[in-house]
Amino acid sequence: MPEGTDLVVGGGRTAGGRCIIPVIRTFTLCVGGAAALSLTPVALLVVEGRSEYLALLPGAPRAISDLLETLRDDIEREKERCLG
Repeated sequence: MPEGTDLVVGGGRTAGGRCIIPVIRTFTLCVGGAAALSLTPVALLVVEGRSEYLALLPGAPRAISDLLETLRDDIEREKERCLG
């Protein structure tokens, strides 16, 4: 049965004039008629003005910087919604 791991962008929140956007690892496992889902935060992207800072959490993939570029559209959408 299909199983997969992906990184997704979570909903950003404003704190002290900064936007904090979680990056979450999703893992899905489907067997028969059942499915299991695991969500694990692996990084926090902190946006302050035009600057972005990345705080890695335990379990973050080594190539997370490259992987974030594939999520850039979602990150920009969250930044606009959060800071808009």
